[in-house]
Order: sequence, then C-alpha cells, then structure tokens
Amino acid sequence: MFAYNLKLAFKSLNDRPSLTILMVAAIAVGLGLFMTMLTLSHQAGKIPMPHISKQIHLVQLDNREVTADEAENFNQMVDLTYQDTQNLLKLPSAGVEQTLAWNTNGILNVEEQEIQPQRSSVVATNQAFFTMFEVPFLYGEGWDSDADQFSQAVIVLSKKSNDYLFGGINSVGKQVRLNTHVLTVIGVLDDWFLARKFYDRSYYQAWPDQAFIPSNFAFDSDLPRNARFDCWSTTTNPGKFRTNYLTELKTSECAWITFWAKLPNHNLEDYKTQLGQYIDSQKRLGRFPRENQYFLTNINDQLEVISNMIGREQMLGVISYMFFAVCLINAVSILLAKFMRRTKEVSLRRALGAKKRTILQQHLIEVVFIGIIGGLFGILFSYIGLQAMLRVSLYASDYVRTAADLMPYHQMDWEMIMMAFTVSVSCTLLVGLYPIWRICNVSPASQLKAQ
Repeated sequence: MFAYNLKLAFKSLNDRPSLTILMVAAIAVGLGLFMTMLTLSHQAGKIPMPHISKQIHLVQLDNREVTADEAENFNQMVDLTYQDTQNLLKLPSAGVEQTLAWNTNGILNVEEQEIQPQRSSVVATNQAFFTMFEVPFLYGEGWDSDADQFSQAVIVLSKKSNDYLFGGINSVGKQVRLNTHVLTVIGVLDDWFLARKFYDRSYYQAWPDQAFIPSNFAFDSDLPRNARFDCWSTTTNPGKFRTNYLTELKTSECAWITFWAKLPNHNLEDYKTQLGQYIDSQKRLGRFPRENQYFLTNINDQLEVISNMIGREQMLGVISYMFFAVCLINAVSILLAKFMRRTKEVSLRRALGAKKRTILQQHLIEVVFIGIIGGLFGILFSYIGLQAMLRVSLYASDYVRTAADLMPYHQMDWEMIMMAFTVSVSCTLLVGLYPIWRICNVSPASQLKAQ
C-alpha cells in the first residue's frame, strides 16, 4: 500500500505542475532568506576555542579615580597599565598561563625588489600567546621566553603574509624588515579562523593580523601603539603616548594593554585571591583609590555581552522570520487549492473502500516531497543570499577586507544544511496539516451526488 501511495504522490506532483512549482518557490524563497540570516548569526555566534573558552579570562583591574562611573561588566572597564601587566606576569601562579596583547603597525618588506612593501597590522605579545590560544602553525613555532626577556628581533608571520612575501614557502630562518628593523622569521601560522577576534577586544570579523612580535622588542624599538588610552591622574593628552613618551607611559596610570589568563577551574579561586592581594599591595603605594574591584571574564561571557550589543543580525533575523511566515501562509493557500481540486477523486476512492489513513498517507508523502524539493532549492537560494551578503560586507569595508577572509562567515556548514532540510520538511508538514485534514474529511456522498 505504501508503494501505491508513493506512486500516487509522484503522480499528484505532476498534476497542475504550476501550483507545485509555485508552492516549492514560496517555500524555497522564504527558506533561502531565513537560512541566510540564520547562517550569518550562527557563524558570528560561534565561540572561539569552545573546548577551553571558559578557561580563558580577560583580566581587568580598576585603577580608575574615585569619581569614575561604576562599571557593570567588562565592557565598561578599562584594560591594564604597563606596570600592572609586568607585575602580574611575575605572580607565582602554578598552572596558570598569562599573556598580553597590544596592537602596532609597520611596513613589512623583504629584499626581493619585485615584492612591494606591505603595510601590516602587528600584534605585540609574549610567548604564552601561542600556547594559550592554541594558534596553529604551518611552519616553525612561536618564540621562547628568552625572546621575551632579551627583546629578540623575531617575528611570526600569518599565512597570508608569508604567501605574499615569500610565495608560501617555508620562510623560517629568513629575514624581513618591519620599518627599519630586521627580524628573523621563526614561525608561520596556518589558517586560523576566529568567529570574532577576541584577543584585542575588537571582536572584529575577518580582520586578521599580519604578524606577531615580542612585546619587549616592540617597546625597545618604540613602535607605534595603536590603543585606547584610559588615563587617570594626568593632565596631559593621552594621545601623545601613541608614538612618544614611552618612559612616561610605562609609569603612568594609563590603562591600554589587554591581559589574559588561562585559569583551569581549580586555579580560579586562587588567582582571584592573588589579584585581591596584589591590589592591596598597590593601595599601600598610593594606587587603586577605589574599592577592590577587578573583572575576570571568560570568552563565553564576553561574547554574550557583545552579541547583545550588536543589533544588525537580530533585526535582519526578525525580518527573515516574518518573511518566511508570509511564505508559509501563501503555501497553505496554494496547497489547499491543489488538494481541494481532488475532492471528486478522493470521494470516489472513499466510496470504493479506501480508508482515511490511506488518503492521509498519500498526501503526507506528497507534502514531504514538496518539503524536500523546497529544501534543496532553499539551500540554493541561501547560497545566493550569502554570496550577496558577502559582496555587501566587502563594499561596506571599502574592500579592505578580502573575500577569502570573509568567506567562512558566509557559508553554510553541515549543521546549517541539515537544519535547512529539517525546517523545510517540518514547516511544509505543518502548513499541510489543514489542507490534508480538509481533503480527508470531505463527505463522499456530497461529491458523488453532484455527479
């Protein structure tokens, strides 16, 4: 009987193909827009390093003046001063990894004349950065603690920079120039996709950095400091610290360096105790005039706050839900019109002994097939929609970002593809319930009497 109903369902799909095509189109277009927005939200909402993200904490100490506003979360709190980062790095914290990060820039160049110099975004950090954040390497590795201690002129290139400067070969041991400074390449990163670039608190998408250097080398070379300086107890313009007055900056109350700690659960309370003790020791030196306040915020909690602040995806998501709902309502009308044309046929079958469940099974099979076909075309429309959004993102950034960097945020993974099929079939079944109920409850006598 199932095979017979399957045959009837296929035959019914070819009956009035214009209605079938119209219904598939309604589902596919609505699903395409819905999945486009859902995929963008899904990709943007991914947690970097989900297996350890709850162990990676942003460390912030409240060194602000007494008159400063209260901070309710990490996003309203300042970063760390230079002296605090150096002091915290010296804390004897067994099992705890700590790193710092601040941004600089410069012109990367090599000896080959045919390679044009490249203006690059560079991260100044320490050796723990690569192990804490599980940075993947294509060639070589990160530097060791000696490079941090002695300000060695070493550099880790991104894969993209290595492709540009060295044609993608293993460049470990080769030299590059950063402005006028000659550095030795000790590592090349592999593709490193982050849903949001959390380590500099920008939370950007598709703005990868081109290189990484030891922080102490960057200080000794007096490279420019691209940061927001939150300065207290000073009457001077903090903007001057971007390129000058490094000695004054190191002893100032200007917070500008992002600091991270990897804290396994059993170390969390001990680390909090150490932070409290450190603040008390600094209070005795006349610093930290406010009550002991610090923030330890893991990556998950940070992205939850940031996601609530970014409204574009939510707004587009609401629009896509509404559009999909309108498409489903139209699908109900089309399916009802298609099914009700068969009342005489169904009445004749019922008069000849066909049971309701047989009629129900046939139409359920037909609806499922419509859902599957709508899902296939919906995925195609989703691909087109994502490509369109990719072009919009490129245009919005004045093509500073590249399509290759943006592509991971604008493509469906297997989870989204399976969800598209699930949504398509389940919603088609949902909208098909009323038309199926109507056709199954038609009175055979009333239809046959009219013949």
